[in-house]
Amino acid sequence: MTNMKAILFLLLAVVLIATTMSKDLVRAPAAVTPDNCDCQCDGTTYLDQHDTVQGNCQSADTSGRKWCYISPDQKTKEACKDGFDYDSRYNLFKSYAACSSPDSSIDKCLLLPF
Repeated sequence: MTNMKAILFLLLAVVLIATTMSKDLVRAPAAVTPDNCDCQCDGTTYLDQHDTVQGNCQSADTSGRKWCYISPDQKTKEACKDGFDYDSRYNLFKSYAACSSPDSSIDKCLLLPF
């Protein structure tokens, strides 16, 4: 019976560790403000030379931070405040901030006065 408890405890510990280390979490929480709700990823991605998906917060750049493409329109650029590296292939800027902004479809964003 003691071995069974030990195995059960070990199994529970492994499951807890695995769920906390899940890679499914893409966005870090951010305050819900008009700027954060307007700072959204465009969704554009590409495969680099190592077949790694780049863009849409899927991988990190050399700084270790995840990034995504954002629309070049004035509203998005002002909301994100960190647009960088304009990519003429897609006519888009990159942003780190958009990877941590709340999803614009959540109720809190939809109810904000814009």
